[in-house]
Amino acid sequence: MCNKNKLIELINEIEIVKVELHDLICKKQYNLTDSEVVKLSELLDQLLSQYHNIK
Repeated sequence: MCNKNKLIELINEIEIVKVELHDLICKKQYNLTDSEVVKLSELLDQLLSQYHNIK
């Protein structure tokens, strides 16, 4: 049960970060090498990796 709750929380966080990343990319005029974009993208990668490890 704990893993299920953790998985749900992680999925929600992933969705939030995806939207934030999309918005930030638009704000930065699609500059994918902007340091803020890279940092948020790395966070999303970490979250997705956690998701993969739980699943």
